[in-house]
Amino acid sequence: MEHMKKLLLPSLLVLTMVLGGFGFVVKNENFFEITRNIELLGKVYREISSSYVDQIDVAQFMRAGIDGMLSTLDPYTVFMDEEESDDIEQITTGKYAGIGVSLGTDADGRVMIMSVTEGYAADKAGMRIGDVIIEVDGKNVKGKTLSDIRTMVRGEAETELRLKIEREGERKPLEFVLIRREIVIKNVAYSGFVSEGIGYIKLERFSVNAAEEVATALRALQDSSKMSGRKLRGMILDLRDNPGGLLDAAVSIAGKFVPQGSTIVTTKGRDTTKVRSYASPVAPLMLDVPLAVMIDGGSASASEIVAGAIQDLDRGVVIGTRSFGKGLVQTISRMPYNTSLKITTAKYYTPSGRLIQEVDYFQRNKKEGKRKVFAVEQDTIHKPFSTQGGRIVYDGGGITPDVKVEDREYTALETALYRKSAFLKFANQYRAKRSSLPTNFQADDALLAEFKAFLDTDKFTYESDAEKELQDLSEIAAKNTYSESLQKQLADLKRVMAEEKERDFYRQKESLLSILGREIITRYKGEEAGLVASFNSDKQLLEAVSVLNDSKRYALLLSSDHEIGGAVTPKKSSRPARRKSR
Repeated sequence: MEHMKKLLLPSLLVLTMVLGGFGFVVKNENFFEITRNIELLGKVYREISSSYVDQIDVAQFMRAGIDGMLSTLDPYTVFMDEEESDDIEQITTGKYAGIGVSLGTDADGRVMIMSVTEGYAADKAGMRIGDVIIEVDGKNVKGKTLSDIRTMVRGEAETELRLKIEREGERKPLEFVLIRREIVIKNVAYSGFVSEGIGYIKLERFSVNAAEEVATALRALQDSSKMSGRKLRGMILDLRDNPGGLLDAAVSIAGKFVPQGSTIVTTKGRDTTKVRSYASPVAPLMLDVPLAVMIDGGSASASEIVAGAIQDLDRGVVIGTRSFGKGLVQTISRMPYNTSLKITTAKYYTPSGRLIQEVDYFQRNKKEGKRKVFAVEQDTIHKPFSTQGGRIVYDGGGITPDVKVEDREYTALETALYRKSAFLKFANQYRAKRSSLPTNFQADDALLAEFKAFLDTDKFTYESDAEKELQDLSEIAAKNTYSESLQKQLADLKRVMAEEKERDFYRQKESLLSILGREIITRYKGEEAGLVASFNSDKQLLEAVSVLNDSKRYALLLSSDHEIGGAVTPKKSSRPARRKSR
């Protein structure tokens, strides 16, 4: 029993620290109810742990209890163990110790290198994208998860790491002895010009160094423009697939484009008297250059703070698809035994006053039959607000772009190729056969033919949407004993459809070559070069360039005549009405 108490203590300490950390709230609550329920939880935990019919892993049992309790709140309020706390440390410090690679899995579940950062140990040792990790420090990784292997690869700076990998084209595994170094997380994935006079910055995250990197990129673009004697006519800030990060970084980055003193975001917590507004603290680096901010469903949190501020202050146009819709702010509280609690402590509001939170967790709990833990209902109700210039925007659903450009949906063929890692495997094989990228490399018919031969050798197959529908129809016909004539027609249609599917590969030539070209260029020249290779087929980016090149359209999008997310509609008194599109 004494042993049980020792195991119980750390978990109860966690709960006590959670409650103790919010003493300013506890004093306003029924203190008896809180202490009563802590006692009740401890007794239930102790009774189950000591008396349940099967042996209980007491640590995991308590963790399950904490996870279950927090699951009634929002998904961002989570208890984190030591490994997850390290991930938070990377965001807040912008650093970690490793060899300069990112890891991922292929269709077979193998953990492989997905990118190599220039200048670090893996790059200097000649490791490549597509290298499959089979041993870490002499330990076979078979059966290990991606998270497990990532933890094994990282470690203390200046320590040795031994990796054994399999590489396409090599008969035997290769071994590397590497020294871990402090890795500085890169926030700006690329900056440069995407069209004459149109600058571009791809921002992937908002860690502690993000604002400084954006400032450096902006100055470099301005200097390059001056040296060439060409005017910087427009700027694109690409926040697509950027999940966010630090609030302060978002405020500082938005401040690079808006007048000093402009309110960028306001946070409101449980204590309504403690409302904090964040304003741009310094003079902007780029105030008068036309601006386009690109977002999509993967743009969340800090990305939405920046996009929302730019939109509400009418500083630039927002292009792409609706953002994720996360209007909640988290605070990290350190817990015992190198664990942490990430807890939602506030909601944030854009300059117009809107809360862009998409999911109402109060209503979600009711639908899912969970206990009612919220005393007050949420305030996401899709109300209209007005931007600084009079444009109407709405709360409760992320950031709606000024110009909606749907990202191209993958076809059934492309989806199947991605699921089976066909592009990745082919690019690895291509790299293994050629020591350098062919001069004047082009993704052309010859490359497509080589890819087709690779797929045939790999016995690649997939089922098209039409085939799925036809198979369902054939099964219905057979089940209901329809006439032989109908079943023969269905069989004939199946043959014709198979011929059409073969032709479909070549009908999708342009998109397939675009994907292959980026994958292959990335293998030789890195992520930046691969990103640049995708520009010509990026519909959303091309639309952003088009808007910035059309000063009249840009001005109209920022006028009060413009309906956010809809058509540009002039006032009735000024010119004939246009048909609205939604």
